[in-house]
Amino acid sequence: MTFKQLEYFLEIARMGSVSKAAQMLNISQPPLSMQLKALEDELEVPLFNRTKRGLEITPEGLLLQERAKVIMAFLKETTHDLHKFSDTKECTLRIGSIGSINNRLLPGIIARFCRDYPYVNFQVREGRTDTVLKDLQEGVIELGFVREPFNLSTFRSIPIHHPALKEGENDYFAAIALPQFFNGYYESENDSDIIPLGDLQGKPLVIHQRYREMLVSLCRKQGFTPHIICENGEIQSSLSWAQAGIGIAIAPFTSASLNTDPRLVIRRLDTISIVPQVCLVWNPASQLSPEARAFIQML
Repeated sequence: MTFKQLEYFLEIARMGSVSKAAQMLNISQPPLSMQLKALEDELEVPLFNRTKRGLEITPEGLLLQERAKVIMAFLKETTHDLHKFSDTKECTLRIGSIGSINNRLLPGIIARFCRDYPYVNFQVREGRTDTVLKDLQEGVIELGFVREPFNLSTFRSIPIHHPALKEGENDYFAAIALPQFFNGYYESENDSDIIPLGDLQGKPLVIHQRYREMLVSLCRKQGFTPHIICENGEIQSSLSWAQAGIGIAIAPFTSASLNTDPRLVIRRLDTISIVPQVCLVWNPASQLSPEARAFIQML
């Protein structure tokens, strides 16, 4: 199967006739008929039914038509990008990122990168860790910023230091809520910013769904079952619920640092020892562009 055969097939399907397609393609009808027959023989399926009224596309032909349109569009886009790169050296780096990184960390990284690679454009897809990893596996993006845990055996990764943390400090889990939820752990700046996990007993909690199992297990070790009133897929949603006074949001500190509401109090949880490290990841099975490799080296 060749791109030229797909181009011929699409034109025949559009016109519903080999003769009309031959006129549009400015070629004679016999070679076009031969190309169509060669394509059907190679695929071992009929692409058209020959009727007195002309050609009628088959279900197999409809499937090929759908896929061929995608293939030809991608080929056209690739050709355009190659010509554009050849003429101006412009290229696009496709990056996926969780929200907390995209909003705070990524702009500074890209600004540094652009100083040495001003010809690079960017496509950034924001999502959850699982959606970023899925995009990496499917080749939709080249690089991704995610938060642990994830399958380390499937991806290559390097840890990223977040500017919200002190030098050498690891990320940690925090409770974020209006002051009345903290039983006095907010009255002055001199108060400890650490609260015991047991203080969450009986309190309404709002959590990201990927941390539920960990939180429930740790609370049960403390002798209670947490009162989780909401699970969601976005940290920003948890912060919004905390802002509305619905409950205490539980999130990594680097995500909690996105909060801009001065009324909210952020307190470190003392018992949760898991380190939700932010990482840059890529798929070792994919061929990275020179710009993607340079981006990794810069970090």
